[in-house]
Order: sequence, then C-alpha cells, then structure tokens
Amino acid sequence: MLGSFALALVFAGAGLVLARRDPRRLLPGVLLGLAATSLVAWLVGGVLELGAALAGLDDGTRNLAGGLLMLAVPLVAGVALGVALVINGMTMRRRERRSLANALSLLVGVAMLGVLAVGVLAIWTGWLQLAVVLLLLIAPVAYLGSAFAAYLGWSLVYARLARRAATPAAVVVLGSGLVGGRVPPLLAQRVALGVEVQGKQHTPVLVLSGGQGADEPRSEGEAMAEYARELGAPSERMLVESASRTTEANLALSRTLLAESGVEGPLLAVSNDYHAFRAATLLRRLGIDGHAIGARTARYYLPSALLREFIALLRDHRVLNATALGILMLPVVAFVAFSLVRLLSSI
Repeated sequence: MLGSFALALVFAGAGLVLARRDPRRLLPGVLLGLAATSLVAWLVGGVLELGAALAGLDDGTRNLAGGLLMLAVPLVAGVALGVALVINGMTMRRRERRSLANALSLLVGVAMLGVLAVGVLAIWTGWLQLAVVLLLLIAPVAYLGSAFAAYLGWSLVYARLARRAATPAAVVVLGSGLVGGRVPPLLAQRVALGVEVQGKQHTPVLVLSGGQGADEPRSEGEAMAEYARELGAPSERMLVESASRTTEANLALSRTLLAESGVEGPLLAVSNDYHAFRAATLLRRLGIDGHAIGARTARYYLPSALLREFIALLRDHRVLNATALGILMLPVVAFVAFSLVRLLSSI
C-alpha cells in the first residue's frame, strides 16, 4: 500500500520537474498519469482494506472482491467508451465528408466492442487459445490506452500553460485545407484567433502559413491572408508562407521567412485545440523557441480529430513506439506460433 503512495510521489516529482523544463513533450504527462494511477491504486486498496475490516471479511474474500472490481471497472468503462465512440462516429458520418480520418472514432469504437464481444465468446465457449491471446494483448493495448490518456490529459494542461507564455515575436497561423479556394469554418477559427492575439499583444508580425494542395486553386496562405485582412489585420504586419504542405514544414518555413525579414524571438503557433499540442512537440523537435495554442473546435469533431493527432504523434516517435509495441507483442506472436506448430504437428 505504501509502495503505491511512494511511487505516486516519485512519478509526480519527476513529471513536475520535466514539465518545468519544457512542457512541449508527452513525457511529463506520462509520468503524472502514472502518479495519478498509483495514487488511485493506493486509495482503492485502502478503501477495500477498510471495507473488509468493517465487514469482517477474510483475506481470501477481500482479494476476490478486489480482483472482481479490477475486472469490472475496465469492462464497464470499455463498453461505455466503445458505445460513445460508435455514436460519435455516426454523427461524423452525417455531418462531415466520408474519409478514413473522419471515421476514426467509429472504427475504434467498433473495434473496442468487437474485442470485448470476442472475449465474452472465448469465456462462454471455453476457447482457451483465444482467451490466452486476448490476455496477452492486454499489455500492448494498455500501452496504447495509457499513452492516449496521458496525451489527452497533458494536452489540456499544456493548453493552459501555453496561454500564459511570454509575448511572442510573431504569430504563425498554421494552414489546413481550403474549400472551393476559400477559408472554411475550421480554418477561419485559426485565423481569427491569430488576428485576435496579434491585436491584443501588439505582435509585430502575423504569418499565414500553408501551401497549395493538389485540389486547391490557390495556396492556403494566400486565402488566409485575404481573410485576415477582412478581419482587420494590417497588411504591413503580415507575411505569407505558401510553400508548406505539412505542420512541420509550416513551422520550419515560417521560421526561415521570419529570419529573412529580420524578425527574431519566440513564436506562437496557432491551430485548432486538438492539434495544438502536436504542433508544440514539433516546435521543440525543430529547436524553435515558442508555444502553440488552439482555437475551439465543435465537440462532435473532437474524438476523431484527437485520435488522428494521437496516431500522428505515435508516428512522429515511431522508433520508440514500434520498439515498445514490438516487445509487448512478442508473447502474442510466440503463443500463436507455438499453437500453429502444435496444430500442424497433430495433422
């Protein structure tokens, strides 16, 4: 019991130290998430011990109750989350264009419910091999689930920290797709926030960053600059970066453009709320001083968008995540291979 509490203190201390050094990475969120998990384990264990003592239960009964609780809570949470994601996915299908990115919440929800259904089937039919595979999959699934939880939690914390950052030398609005050559509502929110920040903080330069896609009649940067002028942003304090095609290129080329214009100092990247934290991690990777903030996004749009950004974050750190998942999947691969060998040898 005391071990869980001590771990919570260690993880929390390490997370706070790293967050103070540079909050633009996920590791502080992971450590603080581990601290919260350890603290919850300590509290739940204490409650169970107290309840068992008051009820006069022996150690065996108390351990059984604890085990059932540990099984029931993730199961109920998994079903609830899976159903919520499926409902959200159906909403996305009605309101947004059909695409893999917009279908992520539906696909993940169906996958979660499918795995739970297969688990119930394995227990119901006594299919031992399938049950073992599902048990072995707990480790890689837990890795991804805990990483996603840390990403969500730390993104919220970082959003508050970024808003309190020092006055930047330039505001860089990150582009996204145009619709018919014009700025759509999602991108308009970014531009409006960038213009608002520039006006409030008297930032010398507003950079509108975005290249021209294959299906776009003009660059995103040009369309964004036109919209920013309509909102009252002064043309003489505006730069257009129109060559980038990715978020990383948005930031790198904007830095080059600012340097060529003689603007030095920290940047403030402006995106949507679901995208801001990943933009901040890219600022850190590129060695650019500055932070990222996000404009609000419609709630129904957030689940798929957050899943998409989480996948992109995993891809940005592909070596680490592929290594970790590969190690965690080794028992699954070994068991499946062993079962196949046994099956083939018995034929």
